[in-house]
Amino acid sequence: MEDKLSKAKRRAIEEHKYYLSQRCGHDVGFEEARKDWEAHYGASWERERHARMLEMQREEINRYKWIESEKAHHDLGREAVLEWIRTNAAAWRRWYEEEYERA
Repeated sequence: MEDKLSKAKRRAIEEHKYYLSQRCGHDVGFEEARKDWEAHYGASWERERHARMLEMQREEINRYKWIESEKAHHDLGREAVLEWIRTNAAAWRRWYEEEYERA
């Protein structure tokens, strides 16, 4: 199961492993840390990460909408939002899932 984890989730579990090992007084191993993290922290981590992702995505869409509206000299509104979704959403989501460091 370990190989299917995103980079962000793996980092979160590795950090948890460090603190869990400190608390236990020995190295608990990745699988034990993963199970403990999933049982106690995983769901809230996922919710917080998803909320942060949506907020960042909204900011990115609004930035795109503003830039494109400035170029067009009028508010493009929904048209710009849909254009961003068609042209940028998939790549942005991949970036967020695999590369975003503050997860």
